[in-house]
Amino acid sequence: MSAEVGVGAGAAAGAEIAIRPVGALDVPVLAALHEACFADGLGGAVWSAAAIARILALPTTYGLLAVSGTGTGSGAAQGPQPDPEPAGFALARGAVDEAEILSLGVAPAARRAGFGRALVAALMARAAEQGARRLFLEVAEDNRAALGLYGAFGFSQVGRRPGYYARARGRAAALVLVLDLALDLALDLPPPS
Repeated sequence: MSAEVGVGAGAAAGAEIAIRPVGALDVPVLAALHEACFADGLGGAVWSAAAIARILALPTTYGLLAVSGTGTGSGAAQGPQPDPEPAGFALARGAVDEAEILSLGVAPAARRAGFGRALVAALMARAAEQGARRLFLEVAEDNRAALGLYGAFGFSQVGRRPGYYARARGRAAALVLVLDLALDLALDLPPPS
């Protein structure tokens, strides 16, 4: 499985970002986001709701949902507030002292507004809380936006899977990246801005 991030032109900067854990009721939202994020083929095959439900049912797997805005509907004191809009997601799993980002995506309309950064930072924190010392992912070598995001956090390449992703014109390799969480947390580095 691979971690792909959809990042491009879109939402206005300064959007309010909230990150929360996902549950079984979020599966249809996650499937719709996955399809919107990866319909262009950069993330490989689009995952169905059934596939996402199976992934989340595994004991060491977890997901996060990024939403824009913090409104909860109409509020008497503040007037009408828009409901939070799902803007991105991340699915990950842990095993002993390692964690892996399985998939990460930001909806096209919410790209370039910090949702990808917020999701990666939240995944790093969650993985570290669960005892992970290293965080792995796979990303297509032609996904420049994702490579830039992960590079800004300090991920480094440790492997390459030739021809992993199908493309309209051939195939693209998957790059295996890793982040040393123990080092990152020891230095107490803030997330990139």
